[in-house]
Amino acid sequence: MSILKYLNAKAIEACKVSGVPLEFAFFTSSDRPDLADFQCNAAFQAARILKKNPREIAAAIQAHLLTDPAFAEVNVAGPGFVNVRLTNAFISQHLQRLDFENPDLDEVAPETMIFDYGGPNIAKPLHVGHLRSAVIGEAIKRIARSLGNKVIADIHLGDWGTPMGMLIAELQERHPEWPYFSDQEAGFPEDSPISVDDLNRLYPEAAKHFKEDETFATKARKATADLQAGHPGYRALWRHFVDVSLDSVKKDFAALNVGFDLWLGESDADTVMKDMIFDLKQKGLAVESEGALVIHVAREDDEIEIPPLILEKSGGGVTYAATDLATIYQRVNMEEVIDRIVYVVDQRQSLHFKQVFRAAALAGYIEESRLEHLGFGTVNGPDGKPFKTREGGVMRLADLLQMARDEVVKKMGIDENADEAMQKMADSIAMAAVKFGDLSTQRLSDYVFDPEAFVRLEGKTGPYIQYAAVRVQSLLDKAAEKGLQPARDIIIETSEERALALLLLEFPVALQRAHERRMPSDLCEHVYHVAQAYSRFYQNCPVIAAESKEQAESRLALSELCRRDIAACLDKLGIDVPDRMITYKNEE
Repeated sequence: MSILKYLNAKAIEACKVSGVPLEFAFFTSSDRPDLADFQCNAAFQAARILKKNPREIAAAIQAHLLTDPAFAEVNVAGPGFVNVRLTNAFISQHLQRLDFENPDLDEVAPETMIFDYGGPNIAKPLHVGHLRSAVIGEAIKRIARSLGNKVIADIHLGDWGTPMGMLIAELQERHPEWPYFSDQEAGFPEDSPISVDDLNRLYPEAAKHFKEDETFATKARKATADLQAGHPGYRALWRHFVDVSLDSVKKDFAALNVGFDLWLGESDADTVMKDMIFDLKQKGLAVESEGALVIHVAREDDEIEIPPLILEKSGGGVTYAATDLATIYQRVNMEEVIDRIVYVVDQRQSLHFKQVFRAAALAGYIEESRLEHLGFGTVNGPDGKPFKTREGGVMRLADLLQMARDEVVKKMGIDENADEAMQKMADSIAMAAVKFGDLSTQRLSDYVFDPEAFVRLEGKTGPYIQYAAVRVQSLLDKAAEKGLQPARDIIIETSEERALALLLLEFPVALQRAHERRMPSDLCEHVYHVAQAYSRFYQNCPVIAAESKEQAESRLALSELCRRDIAACLDKLGIDVPDRMITYKNEE
């Protein structure tokens, strides 16, 4: 049993004896760690209900807790706070049971969940906006899996909307002789006439054409509707778009250490679109409005206007909302029962998901409470606005990552001729800097991308956490060379050992909190404090040079637990630990 579970069980016992409502029976980490390890505020919270003096209630709770030898001190402070300090022996006992692979958590029934994140668009390179969806989604997925949930990760490619029609219309104007634009229904080339680089160049030109020329825009909209209706040539050309783009996308996400179980797109919902729309019409939910097919999702108690969800446009063609709704329809009809669907998408899409979730609930496909939109803030430039290139365009993700790598390379003092090991180290540090800089920010907050600050080896950064893990492993290796091994029993003697031990015991709590709140930043906060505490321990408590072998091996055991904590946290955040690290030249 984890320490917090043990403490909460004791709080329940004490509250039962004292007549305090059990809803208040729990401990939290102390606001004043210099005074106590944990605190229980049950007496203060229940005083008004019980109409008693909170200190009197707290004294009754205190009296019960004092009978337990786990507590070195139990005090009543202020207006009825119960503060406890644990014995070192009790802490050591729980350290032996600490399991980072199967942490002892509150009993919650595991769920089968679909995580929808990443969401790149076909024919467009990944840009800075994809960073947060990818790394937050990956971290939340890994955390959920580690707690026993079955998680299916789906990238949900953007491959079925107006951008596809824009590309088709643009190519038709440039290459009218291509067979895709003829009346033939089969026999189209197997090899793509365009590469992913061609598409990356073509897309902004087609988008500009669409924006400035209404005649072309009308043609592009018709091409979109014809594609969705099954035009053979358009489908064959679109298939080329998807195939050449997907190869590039997979490489980009692999570089981010982000993986998916399903590589489906909006287009995959096309197979159920007709059935779903028929179902919605039969239920009286899909109705015509000004030539479009819509579902009214507004409620009387809405504080803001919620427009109808548009399924089909007046000019033909389905909308993004329709494909998202059809994807839910498809997912809930899988052979496997899906308990929850989680979308990790920019917070600015909150209205879209409110419409889609309400429509799904109205149709009876899934309860609205089982659909989650995990929004996030923007990645901003030095001006505090969403990151742009110098020319004002959207920043490519590859360019953003390169900025971080360039900063690492500069600090390491290496160049393009450095050996493979050094280059690999630079890649690992740069990726940790970018991902930890993002994940350590509270999910709904914006943040400024500052590569110089993110790559530092001190402060709350990815490289600092990596360096802590590498330093601990180096210590363990050196100790092994001298015949020293981590002890089974940890003897806590100093304040630094005690502080580190208590932080390590918070791992299960931090993990569960990060899952329940869907906040990877909670796990980042935990691992950062562990790294800080280890640094203080390392500076003040000699390990290999300890006063005795028993003390040295006890401290090695504490170090080993610290290494495992950091490694477990970084793994769940999708960050690698390099085999070794070097101090930056200007920080020696």
